[in-house]
Amino acid sequence: MSGPDGADAINRVSVEPYYLQLADRIRHQISTGAIAVDDRLPSEGELATTWNLSRATVREALRLLEEEGWVTRIARRGAFASMPPRRGWLLQGREGFFEDEVEGRQRRVTTQVLRAEHALLPASAAEALQMPPDSHGYILERLRSLDGMVALFSVNYLPPQVGTLVARSDVPVGEGSLNRTLRQGGYAVAGASRTVEAVSAKGVATDRLQVPTGAPLLKIKSTSWDTNLVVFEHHEVWVRSDVVQVEVQVGAPALTQAASPSPEIARIVSP
Repeated sequence: MSGPDGADAINRVSVEPYYLQLADRIRHQISTGAIAVDDRLPSEGELATTWNLSRATVREALRLLEEEGWVTRIARRGAFASMPPRRGWLLQGREGFFEDEVEGRQRRVTTQVLRAEHALLPASAAEALQMPPDSHGYILERLRSLDGMVALFSVNYLPPQVGTLVARSDVPVGEGSLNRTLRQGGYAVAGASRTVEAVSAKGVATDRLQVPTGAPLLKIKSTSWDTNLVVFEHHEVWVRSDVVQVEVQVGAPALTQAASPSPEIARIVSP
């Protein structure tokens, strides 16, 4: 495993949390075969020494990787590399559709950017971002295809300062990851509220997703905030469930976390 003096060293001046950087590096090594599936990972203490990080940081990185399916931890034996099963987009995961499909399952995702500009926010988006009515922000509309099939249509709404960060990245030209761009700019998701409901295709969704009016779709709404409880992103996504399966996982919390609610809240909404 690469150490702190290599090209994959932890960036000490980056605003991206150390545990996310470490998780990215371990995930990459597993996905490329540098760490073989079923290989035992170094202990928390060894990882902390190798990467010059605290054990708490290492523990959080491993917890995230276990949540994503990249690591399996066995009591009294340690952590072992694994490969996430082919599943749908994990709704309550910290990563977005791009990371889930491309990095988790090595699938081909293409992006068509339909709109990327500072503009007047819809009233519902301004409210979700905790901004006054008639506020301006950044609007990003994208059409995503999975392995050549139109999969989802998404609209992201961002406050002006966050939008300026995104506008200067490669996201508006259809490359890169919005989530990663936000993280690297200091906007890491500390918590989010997400809902999913079954809807019938109508209006712009039918044209964007190339489905007939009335076709069944899933609509996902999400609002994310940082460690200071400041909301910095809201989005709405219309998903073709015949192309993308949306997954919600349910599990018992760790004993050390039993008194604290999960930072991710996913709700199923019935019409």
